[in-house]
Amino acid sequence: MTREMWDRLAAAGGLMSVVLFVIGWLIYGNGPTVADDPGAILRFFADNHARVIWSMFVQGLGTLAMIWFMSALVMAMLDAREPLLAVAAGMSFVVALALGSAATIMRSGLAFISIGDISPDTVAVIFHLGSVIDTGQNIISAGFFLPVAVAALRTRFIPAWWGRVSLVAGLWAVASTTALNHGGFWSPHGAGFLNLVFYIVWVGGTSILLINRMRISAA
Repeated sequence: MTREMWDRLAAAGGLMSVVLFVIGWLIYGNGPTVADDPGAILRFFADNHARVIWSMFVQGLGTLAMIWFMSALVMAMLDAREPLLAVAAGMSFVVALALGSAATIMRSGLAFISIGDISPDTVAVIFHLGSVIDTGQNIISAGFFLPVAVAALRTRFIPAWWGRVSLVAGLWAVASTTALNHGGFWSPHGAGFLNLVFYIVWVGGTSILLINRMRISAA
């Protein structure tokens, strides 16, 4: 394969990761929330052991594709002569991805230990901690939404309108970090989860725009 083909494949990693993450969510199913009682949380992980583990595996594949996508995005920003923004976006992505992966692994760990002799309260504590990590990393994700927004508006390496979309996504990511109520919309499974939906949509859209940018450059 030529270098150009590898570059396009890396840019398409965003779309591949979106597909894999959605499949992972479908496998996981309708899980518990922080508003549920400890017994219900324990029963979910004990009764759906295999589903949760397979969901982690599929999301792990999505994470690999996401790394390739972010590498392509950082290189595109470097080509646009925005090295500082590119480094900031890349480092923020690494930290956010590490935190999100830690939360996913914690849920998989619950599926593993819930079939043994463990108290519902212990399971609930670990589950709540994972939910807080998931929501807390939202503010770190703003660290790559916002640099991409600024680079797009300054250099048009991707369309400026997508830069404005990225700006809105970054501001929402900051705001949703405070969604730590135990119930209702402003909770980890309400506004906190909505940021994850925005993130998936943003990754897919940015991936398409990067692929189109490479196609135009090649032409």
